[in-house]
Amino acid sequence: MRFEPESHSYLRKFFELNGSKALFLFDIDGTLISPGKIARKLFIEITTELTGRKISLEFKHVAGFTDPLILKEMLQRAGVNGEEMDETLVNFFPIYYKRLKEIYINATEKKMFDEVKDIIYELSVKKNIYLGLVTGNMKRSAMIKLSPFGLENYFGIGAFASDDPDRNRLPPIAVSRAESIWNVKFDNDEVFVVGDTIHDVHCAVVNDYRAIGIARRDGDNEKSILRSAGADWVFETLPSSSEFMSIANMN
Repeated sequence: MRFEPESHSYLRKFFELNGSKALFLFDIDGTLISPGKIARKLFIEITTELTGRKISLEFKHVAGFTDPLILKEMLQRAGVNGEEMDETLVNFFPIYYKRLKEIYINATEKKMFDEVKDIIYELSVKKNIYLGLVTGNMKRSAMIKLSPFGLENYFGIGAFASDDPDRNRLPPIAVSRAESIWNVKFDNDEVFVVGDTIHDVHCAVVNDYRAIGIARRDGDNEKSILRSAGADWVFETLPSSSEFMSIANMN
């Protein structure tokens, strides 16, 4: 189910940017939506076709990895290297984008998490709240995954694996884009990375940003893991918009 944002961009022109502000940078898979196993199956299917080798992919080995690093990990585990590795990396993504777009739109296993629609909408109309993406997806695959739900319209900026395969380098890219597009300067404690894996948390911590962990999969155990990784806050689902505002000291 898609949902469409009203046009609120004109309101920004009238807001005096004094006092508190916040930039929330959201991961996609496992945080906003669940794409099911569609992408995972395509990674296996396409790499098997390209290499002629038996390729496998276990979620525990790659959760939170960027797409290029997932691909490299799969190929290395299958003994692919050198020129064969380079050729597969070049050929993989055009095929992946095409098949993902064809399959994903009608896939029944994909879903937007229940609370996401209302929370993202409510945040999108808040004064001095800015929304962006930091994701291990390539930009094209990120938009394919978000578009069936209309979510792509709510994030003015983003940083993607197509910008850099190292997730730790993505938050500063997103912040730089936000500052340029919105003509706002964000202090480090005004930037919040929201994600469901230790890699999401770590990419915030190494850049001295704040981290909000979303422990959807394994309750208390997952909460403990995310806290140990350095998350400043941990929730089992996205916190409410009022909780987001409280986190940003904007209540």
